[in-house]
Amino acid sequence: MNLYDKARHWIRAVLLSIAKDLGAEKRHGPAIRSSNNIFSSEIKIPVAVSVVITVAAAYCMFVMGIGLSYKTMISVAIFTFAAVAFFVIHTRKKEGDILTDNDAVVLMCLLFILGILVLQISKEYLSSLIFPISAFVMMASMLLSKRIGLLYAVMLSIFAGMLDGMRFDGFLIMFCSGIFAAFESGKIVRRADFINTGIKVVAVNAAVISMFYLLHVYLAEQYYKNLWYGVLNGAFAVVMMLAFMPLFEKLFSRTTNIKLIELADFNNPLLKRLMLEAPGTYHHSLMTAAIAEQAADAIGENPLLARVCSYYHDIGKLKNPEYFIENQGASQNPHDPLTPTMSSLILASHVKDGISLAKKYNVDKNIIDAIEQHHGTTMMYFFYHKALEANKETEVETFRYPGPRPKTKTAAIVMIADSVEAACRALEEPTAVRIRETVEKVINNKFTDEQFSDCPITFKDLHLIRDSVTATLISIYHARIEYKETTSNGN
Repeated sequence: MNLYDKARHWIRAVLLSIAKDLGAEKRHGPAIRSSNNIFSSEIKIPVAVSVVITVAAAYCMFVMGIGLSYKTMISVAIFTFAAVAFFVIHTRKKEGDILTDNDAVVLMCLLFILGILVLQISKEYLSSLIFPISAFVMMASMLLSKRIGLLYAVMLSIFAGMLDGMRFDGFLIMFCSGIFAAFESGKIVRRADFINTGIKVVAVNAAVISMFYLLHVYLAEQYYKNLWYGVLNGAFAVVMMLAFMPLFEKLFSRTTNIKLIELADFNNPLLKRLMLEAPGTYHHSLMTAAIAEQAADAIGENPLLARVCSYYHDIGKLKNPEYFIENQGASQNPHDPLTPTMSSLILASHVKDGISLAKKYNVDKNIIDAIEQHHGTTMMYFFYHKALEANKETEVETFRYPGPRPKTKTAAIVMIADSVEAACRALEEPTAVRIRETVEKVINNKFTDEQFSDCPITFKDLHLIRDSVTATLISIYHARIEYKETTSNGN
């Protein structure tokens, strides 16, 4: 066995040992997976280990790419330390939640290592100009955040320039391509949009390369060759995004706008079941989605995520649709022969049943969280008061939903939209004034019941949500604004 095979077997043994030690640890992170296949199994790698491995890999690849000498090793060590420190400090300050998300940190490190590896391969076999930096920037922007994507654009373009003999033209071409991709990432809603973005990246590359040619940095032959490399750059970026985006979405439980569009398709089996088996709940979910989408947009949250969460928030009612008022016709109410306690258990069970169904149909974790949290720990007042009439020694907690309370602004929005839609539907005459009073009452009750104490929602957000929800409901019910009557003399 040669040295290479020994090193390969040793690395494999170490990784298997880490996976064995850490993979069985229970956690409540963002990934919900079964162990049926390799893409669903979860291996937890501590944040510190991920960072150390990434730094070590980046350092080794740069030393080998620039040249092996003690001066190179020291200079690369200084640069790597400064780059990592800047990245961590900036991320902790602006994207602190990502550093507490194990899956996000592992994905961030993996993308960085893959980026440097592909850069090395591109430089070794053809040219560093074919390195598809836009693919890594867009994946970071869509799977993590746009700010992380911009950081990747800066870091990877600097590394590309350094590995290409400290050339400024290589750095600027990569930088412009990466920055453009980061800002384009917000426009991606379908996988076909990757092709359009790839074409635009080719145009950006061609413009920057042509600029250097006009500045007499390139000779004609080198210019045409670099233009060809710029075309390959965009083509490789499209291929990489189409190949790796679905894989990373699945492995790291990331919810992109592309995935949300797919979940919002009414041909989705779960939504189709809701439409056929619980039409009243289906209609309620559509109304809730319209309200939540506008409210999320009003406070700067993702409106598409709020809409999709609203579509799925009541799927647990599929198990016993007839026990929920929106699905009941003129027939006898099935709750009439039941005790209030039993009725409250049936109502509360739709949250647990919704989570089970969502997992069965591979719905993303963000939507599962909204299903679990959309009632928080609120009271079922109707059955509580009914129980009080029959028995004065009623336990209050028996008539509360199990929770947890909303932990994100989106979950809080879905809770508000769900409640106000049901409350306004019950109004005999939904005028603008009554709708506004109902919305304010619902939000005030949720607030005083401390349902928003676990999420970062502010008073300003609640005021904006109130105004948005009121406007949407007035539009839905075509409510007329009531004006004060004037006397005959005009006073």
